[in-house]
Amino acid sequence: MGRSSKAAPSQAALVACLSYAALIGSVVAGLGSPIVPEVAKDRGVSIESAQWTLTITLLIGVVGTPVLSRLADGHLRRWVLIGALAAVGAGGLVGAAVPTFPGLLAGRALQGFGYAMVPLTVSIARQYLVGVKLHRTLAVLSTSIAVGVGLGNPVMGLCVLFFDYRAAFLFAMVVSFVGAVWVWWCVPAGSRASTTIRVDVPGAILLGVGLGASLLAVARGQTWGWTSVQVVGLGVLGLVTLAAWVLVELHHRAPLVDLRLACARGVLGVNLAAVLLGVAVFGGAAVMVLLIQRPTTHGLGLGYSVFVNGLLMLPMSIATLLSPPVARALARWTGVRSVLPVGSLAVAAAFGTFAVAHRVTWHIVVSMALLGVGIGVAYSVMPALIVARTPDGRTASATGINQVLRLMGGSVGAAAVASVLAGHIPAGELNPDETGYVLGAALATGAAVLAAVVGYVLVTATPKDGHGEVPGSVAELERAESGAAPA
Repeated sequence: MGRSSKAAPSQAALVACLSYAALIGSVVAGLGSPIVPEVAKDRGVSIESAQWTLTITLLIGVVGTPVLSRLADGHLRRWVLIGALAAVGAGGLVGAAVPTFPGLLAGRALQGFGYAMVPLTVSIARQYLVGVKLHRTLAVLSTSIAVGVGLGNPVMGLCVLFFDYRAAFLFAMVVSFVGAVWVWWCVPAGSRASTTIRVDVPGAILLGVGLGASLLAVARGQTWGWTSVQVVGLGVLGLVTLAAWVLVELHHRAPLVDLRLACARGVLGVNLAAVLLGVAVFGGAAVMVLLIQRPTTHGLGLGYSVFVNGLLMLPMSIATLLSPPVARALARWTGVRSVLPVGSLAVAAAFGTFAVAHRVTWHIVVSMALLGVGIGVAYSVMPALIVARTPDGRTASATGINQVLRLMGGSVGAAAVASVLAGHIPAGELNPDETGYVLGAALATGAAVLAAVVGYVLVTATPKDGHGEVPGSVAELERAESGAAPA
């Protein structure tokens, strides 16, 4: 048996456990990026086919996150988190042990459940933490994806450098199973008196088909052609299915995703900003990585290996990790309403800087650091903004849909950037010209600026001492720090 539901967990141990689970989920989910060339060579498939080790993980993440988030709104949230970590670990085992390409895809599909770690850990954090500790933990959990990618890529690069990609999968297996055991030991079992959660199966199927078809159309649009029968057909199927899903969710007594809650005043602005930031971060980062690894021809590109590319992402991870306190200080100084726009503008500054300066290593370091600050500030405040407007029993669902929207925005951003780059490949060349990289970065910059506008205009606040305060976030933090009771 696990620990008793009546046992009060150590707050420090609980925060460490949840942070580890969220970090491992992001590290493993992003495992495919540095190993695509190795997979293509080892499994005898094209680079295009090997890219599906990324696409299938994102597909499962988009579909699985709201399903697991809905399950986690009940008393089984601890077991849902354990099961998700175990599935991610099993994916590592399958990817390392099964010698066929379909087996590798199956392993990567299981690892897609890593994207659900943020809403699952957020739900548990809200159950056991309060005040300052809660909001600081939410900020850490929300930024774990960027931190995990930046910390995980050098590790995966070392695995590929000294062994092969199977070692990276075995590493993922070990750390995921360790996380599952740690959660089982550290997180108390939920009360059996909690309300039973019924999964909206029709909604899950429609969401899976709709998002899957839409994402597949975006991911394959450049290869098949944006006006091809396949892409247009998938796009139409996705839109029609998602429209049907919306109708089902609005009329279902226990919807998989509460769309009214997701579109509530204030929350809608956060979710739209999440989509736009996804476009900016995923799309812009793709441009930077491609230029970093581009061979040094025509005076462009840095020609670095996967391992060095991972090292160059460390400034982003470090800045992301250190930025939540900056977000809290900014909220106290200017009001919570300004935090999301400021973070979005920092992301815009990162890609704007890259667009005009990208020929030497320190240019990349500066852009990565700015990107980390922007992600850390913007993403750390999103959970607080959502939690402040969400009923206790629906926290996981509300944060889960926000996570899904980030991933959807990221897929659109990556596809759009790929289209821009492909349109600027000179005849007879394999790589884009400089204009392609600049325009790709400009696209990401524009999306981040638009996220700042949306975050300021649509995320409403109440006036307090001349600044806009969000009920339940900074105001609550100030009360908690002073020992006063909540109003």
